[in-house]
Amino acid sequence: MDNTVNVRYAFMNRLPEESTSSSLPRASRPDWTLIIGGFVLFALVLLVYRPILPGSFVMDDRRLVEGDNPLVTGEMTPLNLWFQTDFALSTFVFWRQWLAWGPNPGWYHAVNMLLHAASAVLLWRLLARLKVPGAWVAAAAFAMHPVCVNSVARISELKNTLSLPFFLLSLWLYVPEFETLHARRGWDSARYIFSLVAFVLALLAKTSTIMLPVVLLAYAAWKKGRVTVRDALRTVPFFALSLAFGVMSIWFQKHQAMVGATLAPESFWVRLAAAGDVFWFYLGKALLPVHLNLVYPEWTMNPTSAMTYVPVLLFLVTAIVLWKFRRGGGRNILFGLGAYAIMLFPALGLFDSQFLTHWRVSDHLQYLPLIAPVSLASGAIAAWFPKWPFRGIAVVVLAALCLLTFQRARVFASEDNLYKDTLAKNPAAWGTQIDYGVVLAQRRDFAGAIDHFKASLKYHPDNPDAESNFGQALAEQGKIDDAETHYLAALKSRPNDVEAHRRLAAALAQQGQIPEALYHFRQAITLSRKPEIQTRLTYSDLLHQTGDFREATAQLRRVVALKPDSVTGLNNLAWILATAPDDTVRDGAAAVEYAQRAAKLPSVPGLCVPGTLAAAYAEAGRFPEAITTAENAVQTETDEGQTRFASINRQLLTLYRTGRPFHEPSRNNPNQ
Repeated sequence: MDNTVNVRYAFMNRLPEESTSSSLPRASRPDWTLIIGGFVLFALVLLVYRPILPGSFVMDDRRLVEGDNPLVTGEMTPLNLWFQTDFALSTFVFWRQWLAWGPNPGWYHAVNMLLHAASAVLLWRLLARLKVPGAWVAAAAFAMHPVCVNSVARISELKNTLSLPFFLLSLWLYVPEFETLHARRGWDSARYIFSLVAFVLALLAKTSTIMLPVVLLAYAAWKKGRVTVRDALRTVPFFALSLAFGVMSIWFQKHQAMVGATLAPESFWVRLAAAGDVFWFYLGKALLPVHLNLVYPEWTMNPTSAMTYVPVLLFLVTAIVLWKFRRGGGRNILFGLGAYAIMLFPALGLFDSQFLTHWRVSDHLQYLPLIAPVSLASGAIAAWFPKWPFRGIAVVVLAALCLLTFQRARVFASEDNLYKDTLAKNPAAWGTQIDYGVVLAQRRDFAGAIDHFKASLKYHPDNPDAESNFGQALAEQGKIDDAETHYLAALKSRPNDVEAHRRLAAALAQQGQIPEALYHFRQAITLSRKPEIQTRLTYSDLLHQTGDFREATAQLRRVVALKPDSVTGLNNLAWILATAPDDTVRDGAAAVEYAQRAAKLPSVPGLCVPGTLAAAYAEAGRFPEAITTAENAVQTETDEGQTRFASINRQLLTLYRTGRPFHEPSRNNPNQ
């Protein structure tokens, strides 16, 4: 046989060293190769990712873990979460972690690292089962690959690190271990069912794993040279799951993730041309992972230029050439690059997706597909070189990857490092300019924050997020008039911007423009897809101040319904029900119920729940209890130095002792 054929057979049939036989039956001795190999993979991951421990929350980490997690906010329960939101399993795991270690980022990072290491072990075992030479080296290269840092070091990318182990487990279970496996019907059926279950879990973690059944057909074609009817039938349930989750994901993208977002209109041919660019860009970073960045420079796609379509044409030519040589040396390359393109398909940008509103390419989008080129490269080198030269090359390559990943992990160790690194490489990253500006504003460095907001507007004019945050930075400095200008600019670009409405409402309230403030609060509540607990509380306070007790009560009832343990909502609702000047609004019995519920919960600074409970007892005609509660409140507040509350309750106590409840004076609100 010629050299090409020898290489092909070596690539396909050379068994990994860990598969060599032993004089002892495997069941009677520990598999030290598996134990040591797995231990080293975990140790390498912990070593190179050490800089992110304990680390910090970066970008949208905190928001996805806490603020936007419907289980944390109480919008959903663990029973009704499933199939009502995208990435349901990831959301559930975020919630469990939040219950376990709260706002401590170190533990979240540790979970991501362990999941990544587990994926490396599963990749090793999968490649060994596929009889790909250099299986452990390929797994180590994936574990140490710097492109993975964008997924492993970002807590929010648990979606990636959680979905990949299930994806690989499903593949490992599907691929037969021995050619005679079909004779063991019972075990084959159980393995098949477990593979389906693992696939469902992968889809629930992240729906970009929907390409698994196509990979299964590609595997069958690579292994047998063709796809049989049995192969096609075995993948039908997988395709059914992919279709169901794909449709569900498209719906979530349109009605949840992309609400209020806009994409620049592009023709199908431009999207196709861009997909060619994306493929080669990712492949380049997979094979030569240098000059990595959080946000890469934007691409300009000129539909009238012939050069725009060169990358996609090059992809097609490459596929045709490899297909022509599929029975020879091109077979393995065709399978490796084909599997890569298949798994990368959801990230090519052919369909509207949320990520396209921020970037066309990002390292975290090729986390799962990366396993293909890394395995292909490792297998090819292992097949071409004898054992010892291959080991020498492997040591050099893995050492280089470890160094690059360690350096990249240091960048992701803090928001400052990450944003400074990103902007040093790409100052035009207008979204990062906003993110860093927000971080500086939270530190009260308003001058630095405003510089970044200005830079964002320079590179991306009419940017509502930059305008809104610019306005907030000015408002924090007391420059309300200037802040209002930027809020209005944000709303001009994006009329449905909930945050801009909320911020403008607060600014207008500070200026005494109450009707205008109430309008924008209503807009924020109406337009938002979230419960807007805090916005409703602020809105109800303003309504209360203006004398609209009825609407204030309605808003507070909504708050209590959405968040039954809201002490502020319960207390404020009880107070209005007990003290409103309008007889049709007051309800003493309900006021007592809400105030008693508030009194059983942890106290909140700035609230006098015992005073509210005393007022509720008085309105309900339970004056002995009102007097006792008010007396206790006065004593406690005096002891704690809360002189204002003590003085108020002392005055109200005189009313209760004469058998009279307290009612607020009417504010002559036209709605009353």
